[in-house]
Amino acid sequence: MSEGTIRRFGLVILFAVLFFQVLFAEGGVIGYLKVKRGIKAANASIATMEQENKLLMAEIDRLQNDDQYLEEVVRKKFGFVGEGERLYRVEK
Repeated sequence: MSEGTIRRFGLVILFAVLFFQVLFAEGGVIGYLKVKRGIKAANASIATMEQENKLLMAEIDRLQNDDQYLEEVVRKKFGFVGEGERLYRVEK
């Protein structure tokens, strides 16, 4: 083998090792894409939770400030009956 052939073969091996290092090593392209995908999923989850949080805060505000709504919720959830009212149960 000539010196030029050995040099080319060495360069090919060097570039192959560097290529695989860049793609598959920790902190490489594959790892970067996984982290990017994880960040995107986390951001979507945060957005969903923020929306749910807004709805819950609105519900809390309504329960604290709207007596009719509070009464409606208590009646539905706990089956409370107001003064002078009668509860009739119909079973099938």
